[in-house]
Amino acid sequence: MKTNWQTKKEMEANFYYLMKDILSCFPNNFENNFLGIINHHFIAKETTRKILIDEAKKKKSDFKILTGALILQNAFLKQSSRGALYEVIDIVEQLKICSKSKLKTIKKLSTQVILKLFVTLYFEYVIMPGRKEEGKEFLNKFKNYFSAKDIVNLINIDRVSTRFLFERCGIEVGFGKEMDKRFNKILDNFYK
Repeated sequence: MKTNWQTKKEMEANFYYLMKDILSCFPNNFENNFLGIINHHFIAKETTRKILIDEAKKKKSDFKILTGALILQNAFLKQSSRGALYEVIDIVEQLKICSKSKLKTIKKLSTQVILKLFVTLYFEYVIMPGRKEEGKEFLNKFKNYFSAKDIVNLINIDRVSTRFLFERCGIEVGFGKEMDKRFNKILDNFYK
């Protein structure tokens, strides 16, 4: 009988290669090297998401652990936004919880993840021709947790960064009043 669980030998091998890659990050530029490597290991990605889910449920989350988990989700979306959305979409409920945090760092990091996910979904499944039906499940899951009003509130936390998120996907949003008009049009298209 075949199961989804890895054998002890497979887990040890995965952990071995994960640790080998982590050690290769030293001594220079550890943070960038680490963030680049860690998200290429399934064991690390899955464990990080599980920890984020568990920490978000707690009444008093461990600030450093929650911060680290959100940093890894941000790095994952930045490195591989198209591929990452299939995995990050599973933690939208926890992202919503984090976005309501009274801690500025947690709120800011979760806002970045949510907006990166929003931009990726918009690009992949709203403006790309013929892909809306394919992404319906992901769009609906996101919309179940975040309304257009929620997205406006998140955009208003850091409009400059949000503008750059859209521009990285080739979506011009402009400045000032023009940006407001374009954001409204984007939100109308996304939430129709």
